[in-house]
Parts: sequence; C-alpha cells; structure tokens
Amino acid sequence: MKNTARNPHVKQAAMASAVALAVWQMSQIGQAHAQEAAPAPAQAAVQSVMVTGSLIRHAADEGATPLITVKAAELEARGNTELKDLVLEQPQSLSLGTNTGAAGPVTNLRGLGPMRTLTLLNGRRLANEPLQDQYVSVNVIPRMALDRVDTLSGGAASIYGADAIGGVQNYWTKRGYKGASVKAEYASPEMSGGGQTRSLGAIAGWGELGKDGWNAYIAVDYQEKTPLFQNDRPGQHDPAILRGLGLGITPDSRNPSPTANFGFTRAANSNYNPTFASGCLAPYSVPVLGNASANTPPVYAPGCLRDPLFWTAVTDGSKITNVSGRASWNLSGGHRIDLDLLHAGFTVQKFRGMQVPGSTQPFTTYALAPSSRFYPGKGITPAVQVVGSNTGSNTPAMYIDPARTPGTVSNLNMNNRTLYFQWGPGELGPAYRNDEQTNDRIVLSAEGEVKGWDYRVGLNYGQSKRDTRVGEGYILYSRAQEGFDKGILNPFGAQDAAGLDYLRSIQASDYTYRLNKAFNQSVDATLSRGIWKLGGGDLTLAVSGEVRRDSARTSNAPLDYVLRKADGSYNIDAAGNVVQTDLVGETPSGVAKKLHRDISSLMMEIDAPLTSTFLLNGAVRADRYQDLKQTTVNPKLAARWQPLEQLVLRGSVSTGFRAPSIMDIQNPTPEVRTQLMDDPVLCPSAQPTVADTGNPVNGYTRDQVCNVLTSYWTKTPNNDFLKPEKSRGFSFGFGFDPVKNLSITVDYWGMKLTDVLGAVAIAEIQQNPAKYASLFTRNADGTIDHIVASQANRGKSRMRGADLALTYRFPLMPVGRFDAKLDGTWYQKYEFQAEKDGAWLSNVGVITNDGRYGSAGPNSGLAGLPQINPRWKHTASVTWNAGDWSTTLSQRYNSGLTDLTPRTGSTLTRVDAYSQFNLNLRYTGIRNTTLSVGVNNLTQEWPPLTADSVYTGGYITSLADMMGRVVRFSAEYKF
Repeated sequence: MKNTARNPHVKQAAMASAVALAVWQMSQIGQAHAQEAAPAPAQAAVQSVMVTGSLIRHAADEGATPLITVKAAELEARGNTELKDLVLEQPQSLSLGTNTGAAGPVTNLRGLGPMRTLTLLNGRRLANEPLQDQYVSVNVIPRMALDRVDTLSGGAASIYGADAIGGVQNYWTKRGYKGASVKAEYASPEMSGGGQTRSLGAIAGWGELGKDGWNAYIAVDYQEKTPLFQNDRPGQHDPAILRGLGLGITPDSRNPSPTANFGFTRAANSNYNPTFASGCLAPYSVPVLGNASANTPPVYAPGCLRDPLFWTAVTDGSKITNVSGRASWNLSGGHRIDLDLLHAGFTVQKFRGMQVPGSTQPFTTYALAPSSRFYPGKGITPAVQVVGSNTGSNTPAMYIDPARTPGTVSNLNMNNRTLYFQWGPGELGPAYRNDEQTNDRIVLSAEGEVKGWDYRVGLNYGQSKRDTRVGEGYILYSRAQEGFDKGILNPFGAQDAAGLDYLRSIQASDYTYRLNKAFNQSVDATLSRGIWKLGGGDLTLAVSGEVRRDSARTSNAPLDYVLRKADGSYNIDAAGNVVQTDLVGETPSGVAKKLHRDISSLMMEIDAPLTSTFLLNGAVRADRYQDLKQTTVNPKLAARWQPLEQLVLRGSVSTGFRAPSIMDIQNPTPEVRTQLMDDPVLCPSAQPTVADTGNPVNGYTRDQVCNVLTSYWTKTPNNDFLKPEKSRGFSFGFGFDPVKNLSITVDYWGMKLTDVLGAVAIAEIQQNPAKYASLFTRNADGTIDHIVASQANRGKSRMRGADLALTYRFPLMPVGRFDAKLDGTWYQKYEFQAEKDGAWLSNVGVITNDGRYGSAGPNSGLAGLPQINPRWKHTASVTWNAGDWSTTLSQRYNSGLTDLTPRTGSTLTRVDAYSQFNLNLRYTGIRNTTLSVGVNNLTQEWPPLTADSVYTGGYITSLADMMGRVVRFSAEYKF
C-alpha cells in the first residue's frame, strides 16, 4: 500500500476535508434550530458584484473568506492625504523597518513582504516596479477615480497566483461617472519648515450606461510634497538633546565636511583641521572632540563634523501625477465592453546628504599642493595649532585648549607637504537624486452571458520604467580635483564667487545613471454558471485560464562619466560592472539584457450552498513556470455556516507558492548598496553595527578601515540555484451581531513558509565576520572592496494571530447620528529561522540590532534592517453626521516594544506605544461644494524613542513620521 502520510498533497487534501467535515457536522447540529426559526422578512434583491478573492460573482457579504473593504470617502475622513497613509495605518500591513528607499510606499500584508502581497487595479495586475520586479507602489493608484480598497489577508494563491501568499490588495475605481468635479487639498505641519503637501484633482464623465448605452470618464491627480530636514525639527534631532535622553548615544566623531579635515597621506587624511578653532563653518559643519572624548580618561580627536541637522532629510520630497480613464459600452444581448487606461508617474526626491569620493573614484581623497592659495598658514586659511614635538615629519596632537591639551603650542610644521582630505561642497546643499517612475496600463475587457454561462475576458498590457538620475549636489571628481589644483576651490571654508560658479559648473545634474523597465502582458478568460440546485441555491462552477508574460529590460550603464583605462577602453569589468567613474556618490550601473518569464495558469472554483445556512467553497490553481520548468498546484477550501441570523462561522485552509522573481534569478549585474561601517576584521568593535566605534588593528589607520563607506551586493548575477518558497495557511472565525447595529468579527489565522528567500543582512555579516569570511572581497592592501550579501533560501517562517473588527451605529439622536468602528490585528507568533534547520527566533513586540533579524525574515534584502512587528495594531474612528455637517475622530495605535539590544551605556529597554489622533470636519451646505478642514496628529505625538542603534536618530521613524501636528484643508466642487 502507498504511504499517503508522506505525500504533502494528500496531507493538504486531508486537512482541507477535515475542516470542511467539521463545519458540516456543526451545521447539522444547528439545522433543526434554523428550520424552526421564523422566516426572515422579505428584503430587496442584492446585486451580485465581483468580490476580491473569488472568480464567482457574489453579494458583497456572502463570502466564506474575510474581506476588508474601505471606501475612498472613509480614507478622506480619517485624514489620509495619500495612499501611503493607508499602508502605514492598516493593521494587517506591517512596517518595513527603516526602509527609506525610493520605490515608493508598498503594502506588506501579514508582515510577509510586499513581494508576497499582490496589488491589483480593478482585479488585474499592473507591471511591477522594475528594479526589484516584485511589487507595485501604491503611488501609481489613481485617487480621484478611486471607489474602494478591498484587502484579503492570508493565502490567495489559489485564485490570483504565486505572489499572493500574504494576500491581495485590490483597488477598485469607479465603474462609471457622469458630471465633473475638481478638488484641491493642502496640508502643512504646524511647525515651520518643510513637509507641505499640495494636491489637485479633477474628474469628468459623459454618458449613462443605462440610458445612453455608454459612459466615459477621465480623472487626473497631481500631488507635490516638500522634504523635511532635521533642521526643521531641531528639538527632536539635536545630538546634544538626544544624548541627554539616556539613549547611550556617544559624542560625534569628525568626518568629511565642507571644512575638510586633512592629513599628509591618503591613508591618514583627517588628523588636522584649520577651521576647528573658529567653530568650523555653520550651517555646514560643527566642531567635535571625537566619540571617545567622554571616556575615562578621555581620548580626543578634534575636527569638524558635517552637521546632520543641515544635511539629513527626515522625509524626502515627492511628486505624483496620475491620469486614469474608462470607457464602457453596453452591447445588445447583455454584453459589455470596458477600456481602462492608466498613466501613473511619481518622482521621489531622494536626499543623500553630502557626497564624498568612494572606491569607484580614482582616489577616495582629494589632494592639495603647497602652492595653493588655500594652503593652511599662507594667509587665507589659518594655520593649525598643535602641541608637543612638531618636526615637520611627525603627527603632533591638535591643540584644543590648555585643560584638554596641555603643552607647548605651535603652528603645525607643514614642511610643504601635499595635503590629502575627504571633502564635499556645502553651497550646493544636500545632494539628491530623482527616482522617476512611471506605470502605464491598458486593459480591454468584455463580459456578458452566452448560452447560460457568464463570461469575462480581458487583454492586459502594462509597462513600468524607473529612471534614476542625479539631481543637484553631485559633482565630478576630476573637475573638483582640477579646481583644487588651480586654486579655484577652497576645501577649508566658504567658496568665493569664482569658486561658487565653478562648483555649479561641475555638477552632473539630471544625469541618468540607471534605467530599468518591466512589462506585464496577459490574456485571461473566466466562465461561470450554476450547475445544479442544492439546498441553499445553485452549485456554481467557475473555470478560468490565463497566459501571462512577465518581462524586464535592463540598459547598459551610461558611459558619460565612466573613466577609461590606459588603453582607452572604458573601465568596466567582464561582468559589466563599472569599476571607475568620475561621478562622486553614485555609480552608473546596468548591462543591457532582456529577461522574460512565461506563465500559464488554470483555475477552478466551486461555490456549493449545501443548505440555506451552509456554504462550501473550493478552488484550485495550477501554474506552469516556463523558465523554472515547474508546475505548482495550490488548493484552497473554505466554509461558511450561519446557524443563527446573528452568527456566521467561517474557516479556510490553503497552500501557496512563490517563485524567485526573474530579477532574482537572471539579474545581469549585482545590486550594489553602500553603508558607512567599521571593517569588522580590521577595525573590530564591541558594537560592530555602529560605525566609528572600533579601533584599527596594527598596520592600518582609522581613515583606512574605520567609518568607511563600504559597498555590498544584495544581488549577484545568475542565481539559478534559488528554490521557490512554499506556504500553508489557515483561518477560522466568526461574525456576530449580538444587538441591532452592532457587528463583531474575529478571525484567527496562521501561516508557515518554507525555503524563505532572503539576503544575508549586512548587520549579520558585521556581527559574524569569521562565519562569513568568504563573503568579503578585499583589495591588495587588505581593505574591503565589497561584501557579497546576496540571496539564498534561508529557512522557515511561521506566524499566527487574530483580526478583530467592531462596528456600531448608535440610535438616531436629536443631535445627529454617531458611528463607531475598530479594526485591529493581534500577533500571537512571528518566528523565523536565520538559516536552514536553525533555531527559531521570535520577532513580535521587540526591536533588536541582531543581524539575523534583518537577514532571514520575509523582508530580507528589502528593508535592510529588522522589521518591527507590534503585538497589537489598530485603527479606530467615531463619526458624527447631522445634516450638512460631519466629523470623524480617528486613531491609529501600535503597542509598545521591548528593546533587546540597547546601546552600551543605556538602560532604556522599553519602547513606548504609539497613538495618533486625527480630526476631520466636513461641510456640504453650499450647493455642489464640499469643504473639509482637519488636524492630523492632534496631540502632536512624536515617534517612539529607542536606544537601539538600528535607529541612529533615536526615533522609530518607520512607525510614524516627524511632521508633528498637521493642518489640512480641502475643497471640492461638482459641476
């Protein structure tokens, strides 16, 4: 006899059958009661609609799987000024740690990562973000045309395919629109500085489907958001203030700045600073004494630090422009044709601080000859004062004051030596790049009935583009060095008029250094009909098929600023990586290649209302991946039983599958990131993830191996060894209406993933350099060239929790109508293995700098740092309506955390809970006009403080922003 216990497909089917049988048996127990109950009063017919999570049309409240629907009007009432706010506050979507990338906000259902959440527009796919080719940013979703958002958490792979392991978020635009409307919004923080949001939208439509047989509308959205810098919130970011909060933050160390620290060799290039004594150069730099200056006994390393208040952006700038439209025609015989169009574009103005030469420039330092008019001690630049022996060939200590540096003071003997230094321009301001992304889609679909079968067919073509280009603040190395050689640029102070003009002339503004495109083409068809009568209605069968091609196109690295070798050829290695470029701060990247993946899918779904109170739903999907030469089959079984009019029980089990993306497997070039860090071998530290806390080993200088901008690869070319992930999930719960107008739903759910794809986190490598020694590629002198922190199948993940929703409509009162709503998620368990068959690590309600938490979890390689999973998260609101007036008070809440790894010297191990209240008031008493005014963050709460080193600024900015209290105004007029 065949051993079925070892067959996973048999086990899955057996589990599904057991759940269905159990619910069926419960239904028989309650059947007698249901038959004796008085018949329900007649109700108006409910129109069937397409419901997210099913191939079959349903009434919106009939499904066996929990579905969360939020109307566009509710988002506005909660103070959402962009869809990012929905992503941030939604209980079922978790933070991505300190991900400050430029891909735009993404949904992360169940904390499984955006690559496991499928984002749809009107039930069909969009082209993925092209660099990662794994997810879609909500920035491309049109707002003026938006009708509602459906969220189906948990396994949806049996209907939608492999990348729906975590769930589906489906954005539905209006089915039709007639008339015209314009809307303007403005939001501004109460405190001065940046962070303002300006929005303008319009929609216009013509024709009535029911009367004219056609309808067409077009909608336009435009939004612009200004950046917010630390200097705009000095009370929250001043290092001196933060050090007084017990966070264990050590004094700052000197670093490259517009008032350069210099040395006499390229390896020792920061020992002295001629402007330290005069306070460096505000607002660009400030004087510091070194991170060991508070030790006992103190160790001083004076110099200038680029002031983070000036250089660091808290929130980047952005622009969003979306144009969407739909044309619909009713044809004779009950057929309908729809044409959907979308052109979405958004730009993230990604601020990168001050850029200094790195490993891809000819040298990591600039040089200044003694003949320069800016050479210290020659009139323009003051001499450096030192104490002790000063021979012109040694390195005496720089003078601070008599108490800290006693001894004989003299001017540093320069001995006409060449100076070496790291430097960046101050007058150009913080460098920024513009990540310009577009997403275009056209869908032609038809639906109707033929010979008793409902049909839906669609042709879908989408493409996305990501054009990454430098903005202002990026300069060319050779031209800067030429400016120093000719005495035009001053490395130690403010530029004169000639120097400023020269700086502007050597910028590489609006230069594309990376270009990626992604495409999605598909044809789909669905047929459904009732097969035969059951006790509760028709048994309905749906069959569906889809043929899809996902493709990507990468471009060659632009050669404009790629340096040449001695033989005249471009300095690019055999794999296509740029080895040396003149552009300071970014490296041109890319190898021209066309990638594609063909996927053929067949789906079947059955809705079986066995009785008037019991519904059984089953679905199965088979996907054939041409490039992987694999076929995956994923079933789902769900049941819904209503033993009482006020009570519904439901449950489901499902499996899932996620293949590595084509960019995971076929990526033509490495994905290179950079980070300031200490070499964990040559500059070891007790806090290896905190830069500039180590000490160099013998034979190396601090400038060579400590606090160095280091490159690491999160993807390597040709990863065909990667295996697909697999998942199993379940949910069961109830909906209960104990009294009139009160509804309670509770759903307990769980999920397990195997062979989780994740990159090795750079923090894990820093903490375990011996274990990962093979991942270091070193230069001839032993310093790091780059680190390979690429993807692998890392282990397993498992999580369990519960979703809770409460709604209550109060009885009508003389002052108006009140409604209350709460939507929350509780995490019982979120565990993962850092490596295959490794120990299980828990990541609920904690924060840690342990590198394993950023490497093996489902978001590894995306967030870069550990994901934060609060034990409890909810949104709540109370709404009052009276005539032309309505008011909504809403709250979003995250429970507190325990810090497992606070900084050395700090005892702050508790991270407070976060709660934010928004208030919105709306008035419709003026004909065709809606006016709204609101306040976000009513009580001006700042993000929770943390002493964990993963958040260098002291605040958990992934849970909340630093805007403070924000006032909003909007006006809409309908023609």
